[in-house]
Amino acid sequence: MGATIVREEAEAGETTFAVLGPLEARRNGSLIPLGPFKQRVLLSLLLCHANRIVPVNQLSTAAWSEEPPRTALKNVQVYVSALRKNVLGTANRDRLTFHPPGYQLRLGPQHLDILVYENLARRGRQHLRDREITKAVGPLHEALKLWRGDPLPDMAHVPLISGELARLRNERMSVYEDWAEAELILGHHAHIVDSLEENVRSHPLRERLRSTQMIALFRCGRQSEALAQYEDMRQTLARDLGLRPSPVLERLYRAILAGAPSLDGPPSDGSQHLDATPFGGPRRGGAAVLRPPSPTGNGPEVVAHLSQLPRDLADFTGRRETVRNVLDVFRDPRHSPPVVISGPAGAGKTALAVHAAHLLRERFPDGQLFVRLRTAGGRERSVPDVLAEILRLCGFDGDPPRRAGERVAACRAWLAERSILLILDEASSAAQIRPLLPGTGDNGVLITGRRRLSALESAHHVELRGFTPGEGVELLRRTAGAERVDADPAAALRVVGICDNLPLAVRIAGARLAASPHVLLPLFAGHLTDEHSLLDGLSVDDLSMRACAATYERDLGPDLWASLRRLGALPTGEFTVDDLAALLGSDARLAAGVADKLVEAHVVTVVAVVAAESRPAPVYLIADWLRLYARERLEREESATQRTAAERRLREARASADPAR
Repeated sequence: MGATIVREEAEAGETTFAVLGPLEARRNGSLIPLGPFKQRVLLSLLLCHANRIVPVNQLSTAAWSEEPPRTALKNVQVYVSALRKNVLGTANRDRLTFHPPGYQLRLGPQHLDILVYENLARRGRQHLRDREITKAVGPLHEALKLWRGDPLPDMAHVPLISGELARLRNERMSVYEDWAEAELILGHHAHIVDSLEENVRSHPLRERLRSTQMIALFRCGRQSEALAQYEDMRQTLARDLGLRPSPVLERLYRAILAGAPSLDGPPSDGSQHLDATPFGGPRRGGAAVLRPPSPTGNGPEVVAHLSQLPRDLADFTGRRETVRNVLDVFRDPRHSPPVVISGPAGAGKTALAVHAAHLLRERFPDGQLFVRLRTAGGRERSVPDVLAEILRLCGFDGDPPRRAGERVAACRAWLAERSILLILDEASSAAQIRPLLPGTGDNGVLITGRRRLSALESAHHVELRGFTPGEGVELLRRTAGAERVDADPAAALRVVGICDNLPLAVRIAGARLAASPHVLLPLFAGHLTDEHSLLDGLSVDDLSMRACAATYERDLGPDLWASLRRLGALPTGEFTVDDLAALLGSDARLAAGVADKLVEAHVVTVVAVVAAESRPAPVYLIADWLRLYARERLEREESATQRTAAERRLREARASADPAR
């Protein structure tokens, strides 16, 4: 029934480690003493992150859960030295090395059980994806046999390790479900029914596990027990989370109640179509999706998969390295921090997140949730309101808990048993995001927002800028027509440059050109060059750079918006701190603080640093479309006297800095 498993064996004198149970280290078959508790904490953290650099500050925080002492760094060095000498030994001491900012423990699968486990699980799941069910059960079962109990039980209270242990436990159950479903497809329901019962007792909220158990019981002639399992699941969900069973589980219940023939096992002669699930459904991730037939009896019913993703752009352009960067974060289920995609308005943050989420659907088989953090009018939504929406998407039955903390707990309890990708669109602050992050489980989070959210702990940051000129021209080709753009590449580059290489602006320009096939590309570029017609030219239907610029007023607040509005008095996009101080009528220190906030909000960028009075001084740039919008608002909202005074101060400041100007 199982495939032959070939493993590398450690050479004589090498140290091997085991973390899928109590922490162990062995050399030549004998257990090795691991030293005092804090030393074991450091070793456990290094093993949980084998082959990755663990910063020294994380090691000290793990060893001293409270405020580390002043000697923490020295103590870490002492513990590391002891691990090299006493635990790793002569043959292995070079495996633990320092690489700023921390230490790395380099191990192969022959040295660490979790690496063997991951290789076996990966191999088994690949067989499932290839529809080779018979070949899959062996590696999956071998992977499960490596577990000796709860992983690192004496480290469960260490904050930096407990999250990794929760992930490991959840991953083990996911592999177990893969194995059990594969055995079910092969007709081995009697072989796995007792094991399923034991695991359901330990994990009563895992619907996938419960579904497999219900089918196995039904095939063993225990229909009433299968129905009782559904009722137990329904009551548990209602009591603990206020949720109802998923539509998939409800349909399975009705099929068992009706004794649907499609629930029967494979033929008694042992033949089995290995490219089908017990219900003829598709596969989810590496495993089969168990689903009942259509109530009409006309073939399998389409499952309402928990996926709320918007449509992926058919003409999504460029960003290859950035997309690869995002995908790589989620490829390792042991370490998937929240990913924050930030950048200026119109840079395509949401489009990138949605595109990446579509590519990650197999990685997160239980679904993808897309949640907007602003209302249609652009107002920031409250955290309790967002949590209520997530609960509704999860199938919450009735009114959500009144207290925000209870809503957080309910969401995290539901996510802990699943593998979900959560996309949080248009975030405004780290404080808004923290209550929405899953606590445990193999979940992923993609966050978009104008600000970088630097205060969000352990996040992976991706900052978007404009397209490269080549990417911009390619999008223009796809929207305006390839022949038209290819006929005059110089004019196309000019249009993209006027659009500041922003994807939204280029898309609008392409749509305008597509709607006016008689307009020559150089003529359209000349039209956009005119400051009086740029914003009108970058507007089509419901897409408008004016509307894009207006979002800054909404997000910045009145004081910072007033500073941005004054930038409309600039004759061109470049300016210095002294220029900004003149426009604001303030001192340079205050203006520098304002400039920093504008950079953080992706309103302006630093394009150069020049020497000024023997110290470096940044030169800033505001895009022409945003500067011209600020000018429109400046002329409407400030008096002619105020505007004239600001422009005079700017001229005087520049003349003083450069008399030849």
